[in-house]
Amino acid sequence: MIKKSQKKNLFLDKIIKKLEGTTYKSIVPTVLKNVKKNRKYLKYGKSIENLKGYKFNKGKVAVVVASGPSLRRYNQIEILKKYKNRLIIISADGALYYLLDNGIVPDLVITLDPHPTRIIRWFGDTKLTKSKIKKDDYFLRQDLETDFRKEISSNKKNITLFNKFSKKINIAVCTSSSLAVVKRLVNSKSKIYWWNPFLDEPKNKNSATKKIYKINKMPIINSGGNVGAAAWMFADSVLKVDKIALLGMDFSYYMDTPIKNTQYYDRISKFIKKENIKSFFKKIYNPKEKKFYYSDYVYIWYKEIFLEMVNNTNTKTFNCSKAGIIFDNGIVWTSLKKFCKINV
Repeated sequence: MIKKSQKKNLFLDKIIKKLEGTTYKSIVPTVLKNVKKNRKYLKYGKSIENLKGYKFNKGKVAVVVASGPSLRRYNQIEILKKYKNRLIIISADGALYYLLDNGIVPDLVITLDPHPTRIIRWFGDTKLTKSKIKKDDYFLRQDLETDFRKEISSNKKNITLFNKFSKKINIAVCTSSSLAVVKRLVNSKSKIYWWNPFLDEPKNKNSATKKIYKINKMPIINSGGNVGAAAWMFADSVLKVDKIALLGMDFSYYMDTPIKNTQYYDRISKFIKKENIKSFFKKIYNPKEKKFYYSDYVYIWYKEIFLEMVNNTNTKTFNCSKAGIIFDNGIVWTSLKKFCKINV
């Protein structure tokens, strides 16, 4: 006889496999289409190879600024300001607004998501309209940049902010990025460095990764499936730093975050009945902070991949986020202040 807990696990496994399969099948055609469209814009940038081993005239220590909610809940911006001239600052696209709004121009920004309309907002969407907003409630409910819930006013501010600094910003642009993002970055004269996403094993007969490489011959980089992990990979494998601090790398939600405000709610709700949605989330205790957080199985999957990346390198990683679920072996838990005082 199958126990209730076993039935729940079988149900979750079925949903997760369906979600993963559907995501892969839907994302590959989009990525390939974007790669082909972006081919004519490659001349406006350089290969990421040009940044290999580059330290931006700083040391061998970097901080990856991801866009998890802890970035704003535990505002450590003054510490970043203090050490910005000695610390390599690598920003996820979703954290760029936060940094620029606080007067910090990161050394490198990473963008990769192929979504046709959402990612452009991190750089300011010059074609945003109220009708566009009505079609997608993501920014109204997301828990990353709460300022963006005031969609029209925050977008106007972000356009001005990005335009002010765009020519100074180095951006590692994945060839999978939407045409809207690429055009925005080209028109704003940002310093673009191209790279290809690792989607599957290139040795496979019908490998999407191999198809992409044949189109443009740009370097292939394993992003870990998300922009935060990709930023860490750039610090480790491209810039080749010795130590990496993490900020805003949560892969989870605070207990007071409504489920509808979680990152993948819209996708999950397509596969799970409303009364069963809670089963897709898991409560996790962080022994370092002595607090509970909750996470979904997408973030938990990302965490497993990220830890595998971390444990396959000699680079030392420090989580300074003060929150979240990345506290396992291979990660040193500390504060940004202490990290900078000792290592920078």
